[in-house]
Amino acid sequence: MTDVPAVVFQTLARLSGYDRILEIDKVSKQYGVTSEWIEQHLGSNQPASSADPSTFAPSSKNTPDPPTAQNAAEKRSFRFAYDPSSQAAERRKSVEQAILCPSCGVTLGIPSIRPIKVTCPQCLQESTFQA
Repeated sequence: MTDVPAVVFQTLARLSGYDRILEIDKVSKQYGVTSEWIEQHLGSNQPASSADPSTFAPSSKNTPDPPTAQNAAEKRSFRFAYDPSSQAAERRKSVEQAILCPSCGVTLGIPSIRPIKVTCPQCLQESTFQA
């Protein structure tokens, strides 16, 4: 192990979050010390192991719950006549339910087919509705 210059510790102390984790990893490899040793000498409140980037898991897309009485909307209270094409007229005939987008709250008209994958035209989030 070699001594880590004080300038490096000062630079690390100014960093935070993921930038700090990456820089500590780089310094630990460069000077042959462990990340924990560097964190200990920095006097950090948070050990490097709890902020290890390998432990970050991507958020999974959870299937939203089926519409309940409080987030289901009355179909007849909304107008669906914004697209004058014949295909849109056919789609409007199959609309049996109006639900609220789980992400942005816009009203979506959907048929009673389940499971159904719906892409919100407002926020472009894709949701799958079961049962």
